[in-house]
Amino acid sequence: MVYKIDPRTKIILVLCLTSMVLIVENIWFVIGIGVISVTCALFMRVELFDLIKRYHRILILILTISLVQSIFTQDDQVLLEVAGISILTENGIKLGVKTFIRMLVILTSGMIMSTSNYRETIQGLIQWKIPYKIAFMTSLSLRFIPIFMEEFQDSMVALQLKGIDFKKIPLGEKTRIYVYLLTPIILSSLKHAEEIAIAMESRGFGAYPKRVEYLVLQLKGRDYGVMAGSVLISIVYVTLSLII
Repeated sequence: MVYKIDPRTKIILVLCLTSMVLIVENIWFVIGIGVISVTCALFMRVELFDLIKRYHRILILILTISLVQSIFTQDDQVLLEVAGISILTENGIKLGVKTFIRMLVILTSGMIMSTSNYRETIQGLIQWKIPYKIAFMTSLSLRFIPIFMEEFQDSMVALQLKGIDFKKIPLGEKTRIYVYLLTPIILSSLKHAEEIAIAMESRGFGAYPKRVEYLVLQLKGRDYGVMAGSVLISIVYVTLSLII
């Protein structure tokens, strides 16, 4: 029987991963955090290969943003120059790699949280004495990550059905298409949020100040071990990255 990890343990793990990747600046330590996040996702039984196959265009978009950022970052160490204009610099490549890994860690963290039932996640936050409304909104926001990805995937398929071959489009034009797709996707996500808000209001959400919970979560010894280990490793990792 596979041990089921408490959603509160996953929350602590995700907070540690995202905090580390945003604080650390050393590129090798940032790459290490990326490896750790992928390892944790595999441990949580996230099907990474299926996700890469399904959301590969999202990863291409993230990679494109990172590449553009690396191109427009100036530095004295020029690696590629065209007509006297610096195209790629050492600092630009480092910044692009860090941007890509940071976005990847955030995406992976969302997938780790999606392995828990949203009701269990809400209950875990409630048992942490967090107000139910805030807990519900937090859990609901995590559910919008796969919805956002599916909207992007559907938009890409719609463009392909119209005869647009992304393999033959230049990189610059492809980047502009990705940027244009973001606006309708965000608007569609806002529409979903509005529909959920109407459904919640029609069902009397928040009508009573107190709620009765049938589901009660219990932290096990392994949960405490993982949470303590995550916090301790994060502190040591960030400290080492600042020293070295």
